[in-house]
Amino acid sequence: MSLSKRNIIRIGVSLVIGVLLLIVLLWWTGIDKIIEQISSVSPLWLAVSAVVIIPAYAVKALRWKLLLKPVKNGIHVSNAFWSTALGSMVNTLIPIRIGEFARAYVLGEKEKTGFAPAFSSIVVERTLDLIGLLTIGVATMLIVSTQTSLDQLVANIFTAVALLIIAILAVIVVGTKKEAAIIKLVMQVTSKIPFVKKYSARIAEFASSLIKGLQGLSQNPRMLAVNFSLTWAAWLVHTSAIYFVFMAFNYPISIAAATLGGTLMSLSHILPATPGYVGSYEAFWALIFTMLGVTEMDVLLSIGLISHIIGALPVVAVGCISVIWLGVSFEEIFSFKKYNETHNTEHGNLEANRRKLQ
Repeated sequence: MSLSKRNIIRIGVSLVIGVLLLIVLLWWTGIDKIIEQISSVSPLWLAVSAVVIIPAYAVKALRWKLLLKPVKNGIHVSNAFWSTALGSMVNTLIPIRIGEFARAYVLGEKEKTGFAPAFSSIVVERTLDLIGLLTIGVATMLIVSTQTSLDQLVANIFTAVALLIIAILAVIVVGTKKEAAIIKLVMQVTSKIPFVKKYSARIAEFASSLIKGLQGLSQNPRMLAVNFSLTWAAWLVHTSAIYFVFMAFNYPISIAAATLGGTLMSLSHILPATPGYVGSYEAFWALIFTMLGVTEMDVLLSIGLISHIIGALPVVAVGCISVIWLGVSFEEIFSFKKYNETHNTEHGNLEANRRKLQ
């Protein structure tokens, strides 16, 4: 899945827009005020915030190993860890989810699981992440609402997302029992929607991967509980980095409010973003924490800027180490020649199955 010239131009334009957005935010707030705030920051708490990424990756790697257990028993956690780090680095640099393909491809090669099973497990993983973030968000929203008045927009966001998740879960529950019927329905519906019908086969492929992965989990309630526990643990550790950045600025914020803000920031990554989240991170940060009651814009933007840097640098650093550790090249990560070959084969099989269903 190589980056086309069109995608490169799109990424470049997006980066320019992000930089301009960041400049506007800094100019509007006052660069001198931001420098003043940053000058008094605590290096110790910033270091704590930065290294939190390591245990978060470790928990996610263990979860990935368990999700792939039906495919291969005994996958090395180290390979899952470094592949996860590699994928996060790619997603940070180019936030169009290429990193998911990268880590599935790399782990598939290292553990000989193949690309398709590895990618299917990531689809399940992302579903667990979405449900996990939603439940953490709802829980912390209830806690925060008892401590202070909460912006109605925050409640509306979670209500809308909750309804969406309920709808998705309903489809999944039915799909695990009636996979062929669901895939056929997906193909029929998407093939009739303009601008979507040309992707109908890929959407059906995605739905099939999700259903197959969740079928494995649903057949083992204990494993499902373990995976949800690991999901909550990983995201609680991950969002704790937000709280530590606020601690670095000695800003009084509750753990629940910081976790809720971190959860909303993580959910915002679903939306289109600039390369490296330049500008878009600070914009989402300002919007989210303003709704949570942080009104001092110079303090808020200063914390957001440092949070972005402290969050991105370790991701890129550990990602670069993973490239060396796994023995892959950056050219291989961004070209995906072998992935293309595998995807074309699977796509052909899907087309054959689709014809049988028609």
